[in-house]
Amino acid sequence: MMKCINLTLGAAALVFAVPSAAQSEDGPSERGPGEEQLQQIGEAFASLITAEPLTPEQEARLPAAEALMMQMLPNGFYAEIMEEAFASTLEPTMALMSGETGAELMLSSRFDGDEDLIASLSPDEKVELAQLLDPGFAERGGLMQGIMVELMSDIAAQMEPGFRAGMAKAYAVRFSADQLADIGVFFATPTGEIFALENMRLMTDPQVMSASMQALPSLMQQFGDIESQIAAAMDELPDERRVEELTAEERNRAAQLLGLSDAQLDEVILPPSQNASLLF
Repeated sequence: MMKCINLTLGAAALVFAVPSAAQSEDGPSERGPGEEQLQQIGEAFASLITAEPLTPEQEARLPAAEALMMQMLPNGFYAEIMEEAFASTLEPTMALMSGETGAELMLSSRFDGDEDLIASLSPDEKVELAQLLDPGFAERGGLMQGIMVELMSDIAAQMEPGFRAGMAKAYAVRFSADQLADIGVFFATPTGEIFALENMRLMTDPQVMSASMQALPSLMQQFGDIESQIAAAMDELPDERRVEELTAEERNRAAQLLGLSDAQLDEVILPPSQNASLLF
């Protein structure tokens, strides 16, 4: 049980752990990615999926598709449905983390004795002990939820124009002019007007989310298998090397690539333990 919970929370925490990857044990590092590097990363991810330019015929259909998108995704709507979705999924999760489950996780990180002692406690006793060690234990979940919902709302607001533009282009590609006109006629009806607004929201409806979550145990099992497969595959790769492990020729080439002297390599290249891969 605890292993499954740890894996679930660990996967979620990975999203928030990326900025700390550049930190050492002595404290925050100043080697984090700058604005230019973040832009390059964004462009690299964007280039992973390429879309063909619209044909003249598709370009001609784009205004009609854009009009439909304004009905389906009016300004602020994307942020609204994202906020609703995260609130509906995070609230029960944070409530769980403020109860026995959260207490077990907290105590497992603070207790170095026999694990059976913690397991033998009642749920109320676990929560009580957690609150003794962390007076703010019960409130942390609510604070995290508020911050995360606000963050995702801001992110959604930034993504909305691009998402709407992409959806319009996709409609212009996939539907003919007559089909777009038919959709427009439907959206002009009372039922169509409601459907236009609710269609996107349906994907985050609690009924859909709840049904999707039923597959979670199977997915967690598969992720566990993937974890072991990746670990086994990684064991076959050579270890990362420290600068001092490079040959003289390799050091010279690295220095040449960076435009530095050989001696400067030791100052700018971090050892593997402080420069772990963000992917693995």
